[in-house]
Amino acid sequence: MRGSRPLALALLALAVIFAIATVFFFTQKTNILASGRPELHWKHAIVFLVLTLLAVIAANFARPKPVKA
Repeated sequence: MRGSRPLALALLALAVIFAIATVFFFTQKTNILASGRPELHWKHAIVFLVLTLLAVIAANFARPKPVKA
């Protein structure tokens, strides 16, 4: 199966967005995606960290591989 360069780039772009969300939730006190008073949301940050890693791994599998001669 051949890889798809556009899919790999899209997955990397998604990984960057997830990484930004990870940093946001680790550093900012907020109540986005949660109810209640603003606070650090460790669970959200960890979920976005895992999504970042999965997107990078998926991009590695989706990229075109060099043809061996």
